[in-house]
Amino acid sequence: MIKLSEKSRITNLLKMCLSIAVLVISSKGVNAQSVDLYFGGGSAHFLGDLGGKPFLGTNDPQDLDLLSTRYGLTAGARINFGKYFALRSDVWYARLYGDDKYTINKQRRSRNLSFFTNIFEADALAEINIKQFNKGQGVLYVFGGIGYFHFNPKTRYNGKVYELQKYGTEGQFYLPGKSPYSLNSVCFPMGFGYKMSIGKGQYLAFELNMRKTKTDYIDDVSSYFADPVKLVEAKGQIAADLADRSDGNVPFLSSPGSIRGHYWNNDSYFFLNITYNITLGADKRSSSLRAGRPRRGNINGKRKCFEF
Repeated sequence: MIKLSEKSRITNLLKMCLSIAVLVISSKGVNAQSVDLYFGGGSAHFLGDLGGKPFLGTNDPQDLDLLSTRYGLTAGARINFGKYFALRSDVWYARLYGDDKYTINKQRRSRNLSFFTNIFEADALAEINIKQFNKGQGVLYVFGGIGYFHFNPKTRYNGKVYELQKYGTEGQFYLPGKSPYSLNSVCFPMGFGYKMSIGKGQYLAFELNMRKTKTDYIDDVSSYFADPVKLVEAKGQIAADLADRSDGNVPFLSSPGSIRGHYWNNDSYFFLNITYNITLGADKRSSSLRAGRPRRGNINGKRKCFEF
């Protein structure tokens, strides 16, 4: 279930996106040809320290666990500036998940950690159309920008759900100079997509929508195993239990100071999504599918031979 605080974040992000859209549509100072509104969703995929393929863990698609796939929902607004360029703002609500049981890597499987988290994200992107197909009925495009997101890694243990950041599983509450990590971070969205017309002023967009982030704690795993005795002193027995869930098949795997995660690789996630887009304005042919060339007008009933 979504908690009240999480519902509030969703509401605030949607209000932010709507405010941007209203501002753009009503602004007379923006020299935009058209504005698109869109919504959609798709699959959400986590790339971090948990799970992964048999080799050394990475934060790129080669380490993807298909069984950890979850969902992502999005809405946003796009401002089209001519035939090739657009600015857009998205909001996202998504679920990410990772579990060591999905890997056959002996060490990671024995580590036996898992997590899940909701993601609340708002971003601003630049979008460039790079190739048209079928006389403008289809467009291939790329995009990139910056975003800000909230996360809160949790896990299930003995039938209960625990918020991992509160327990300092890597010694954040007893190690000098180490404090609990922030539950908010910056991300850098990037990717490519294909827009396909489905009617006047309407089209579908299919995207590979990737994220590089500035945090390595989306899954609560980053550095080294903590000292269980000091964890108990700082946050109680449950903190030590959550920090080390290893199954004992690899001797000394979870000894204090042993590697628990790859701190040199920040976490990533991405979406495979589809959105329904509708173009606002009098001339819906000026959408991001067919933008760039204004229609010729008439002067005194005669066709103009010039354009501005």
